Amino acid sequence: MNRCVLSAVGLAVLLGPHPARAAEPTKQQCVEADDDAQDLRQAGKLRRAREKLAVCAAAACPAIVRDDCVQRLVEVDAAMPHVVFQAKDGAGNDLTDVQVTIDGAPLAQRLDGASLKVDPGRHLFVFTAAGLPSVTKKLVLAEHDQGRREIIVLGPVQAGPLAAAPPSAPPSPVASSSMSPLQLGGLATGGVGVAGLIIGSVFGVMTGSAWSAQKTDCPSATNCPNHAQALPDHATMSTDSAIATGAFVAGGALIAVGTAIYFMGARSEATTGIVATPALSPGGRGAVLLRGAF
Repeated sequence: MNRCVLSAVGLAVLLGPHPARAAEPTKQQCVEADDDAQDLRQAGKLRRAREKLAVCAAAACPAIVRDDCVQRLVEVDAAMPHVVFQAKDGAGNDLTDVQVTIDGAPLAQRLDGASLKVDPGRHLFVFTAAGLPSVTKKLVLAEHDQGRREIIVLGPVQAGPLAAAPPSAPPSPVASSSMSPLQLGGLATGGVGVAGLIIGSVFGVMTGSAWSAQKTDCPSATNCPNHAQALPDHATMSTDSAIATGAFVAGGALIAVGTAIYFMGARSEATTGIVATPALSPGGRGAVLLRGAF
């Protein structure tokens, strides 16, 4: 069951862009990176811990070390706080050419809407743009806080109609409640299906990795210099492949069901009071429970 904790975060780690690889680490470097990552994780230095885990998660590292580092790499990414800074000038215009430092160290050369990964804790951010006074902001970021958004205003707020207008507010929660219960149930069911596709993708990548390891151990049926290691690699590949296939099938089915439920709710919103709730059948399979009156 531990493998099933890999979700969207694990997918981002395994499929996201990576810088150009340096020389493959040695076995000793893999072990040292694994040990260092544990110490850094306990100290709350998640960014440096992630760098170490990326080293010992390399294919050249021993399987027992690599598997441990891959799992903890996903856990560190899930715990690392994310913050999105939106910079504006005094007239309310968006700014992108803004440099950001964190606790005196460079963090970003521009703000383009991307989330920035930082260590948890109390930090001092400084925002600088050409021709405008710098802005300092103190934030305390907690682990797993990955939805933080902050608006930074550089320069004096200009007087006039724009300054007098009230700031734009985020969409009201009431707007979301205008959807019928059936539509909300369809969205929830589709969301579970998307999660299934993500998990299937993660295990698909892991299947490819295990297959590659097996081919390295035994290039052919008559040429198998590392038969002992090939057996567990083959077992891992078979298990990951089965999980990936099941997750893809279940995810696709739930998305289809969720879509149908959503459009049913759009058509019957004015005349029905139906509530759709994702549930598990006695056999452990996904199901949708419909309740209401016509």
